[in-house]
Amino acid sequence: MPSPVVLSDQERRLYSRLRDILKEPGLLRGNLVEIKRQCGKKNCRCQQGPDSKHRALCLGVSLNGKHRTVYIPAAWEEPVRQWVQRHGEVREILEQLSLLCLDRLRNREP
Repeated sequence: MPSPVVLSDQERRLYSRLRDILKEPGLLRGNLVEIKRQCGKKNCRCQQGPDSKHRALCLGVSLNGKHRTVYIPAAWEEPVRQWVQRHGEVREILEQLSLLCLDRLRNREP
């Protein structure tokens, strides 16, 4: 029977952080992109120069090999920012855990 895996303090902290993140709702893969553009109305403030253009927030994401942009309404901006940030944290933690497991494999440690 193989010996049980003994986790290091660092691994325990990473798994604990991962559990804490996953308790919160919302994970979203993608990048937030701020777009500034003119609307085309002659009397609109956006026609006055580059600093007065309309701001829109979009999520850039690759789906089925194609790049897509999804508009984010202003009311959804904060939750979407949190979801994208959480996804990044999860990816970072998984990468660290993977590297620790790779070291364990190389050293033939259980």
